[in-house]
Amino acid sequence: MLSRRYATKPLLTKQQISALAESIATQLNYEPGGDITVTVKKLGGKVEVEETLHKDPEQSGSLYVENPNDFTIIVPTHTSPSRDRFTIAHELGHFIVHYLWRQKKHNLPPFKMMALRKDSDRVEWEANWFAAAFLMPGALFKERYAAFSGDIDDVASSFSVSRSAAEIRARSLGL
Repeated sequence: MLSRRYATKPLLTKQQISALAESIATQLNYEPGGDITVTVKKLGGKVEVEETLHKDPEQSGSLYVENPNDFTIIVPTHTSPSRDRFTIAHELGHFIVHYLWRQKKHNLPPFKMMALRKDSDRVEWEANWFAAAFLMPGALFKERYAAFSGDIDDVASSFSVSRSAAEIRARSLGL
C-alpha cells in the first residue's frame, strides 16, 4: 500500500518552484520541446500509458513512488500528446517537490508515495507551477513569444505544449 506522506504545507514559493524546475531541466539536459520521457528515465522513473480505464477515474495522471530511484507516472489513453507532456511534467513536479525535496528537507528515509489528480489545492498548484517552468522556461518563453509576435499557437507548438498551457504561461509571465 502506498502512503500519502506529503503535506499541503508549502515548502517553497512559486518563484522557488519555478527556479527549481528550470534548474532541474538544465541539469538533466532537457531541451524545451524535447522528449520528457528521457528525463523521467534519467531520474529512475518510467511513464506508462493507462491500458484500461480504472474503476476510479481519479487514478488518471497519477504518480506512484516506490523509492527515490523507482517511480511510475501513468498517463491516460484519451489525452493528446501535448496534454500528456504537461501531465508527465506535473507528476515529475510532485516527485521532485513533494517527494525528493521533502525527503531531503526533513531528512526522511525512503518512503512510498502516491499522488492522484484530484482537488485543486496548493499541492496541485505547485506541481502545475513546476510543469510550466520545466516545459517552458521563463526567459526562453519570453524570447519565443517575441519572436512569434505573440502568436500563442506558434509559441505552444515550439514547446510542444497545448495552446491552453502556453496561454496560462504567457499570463503568468505578464505577457
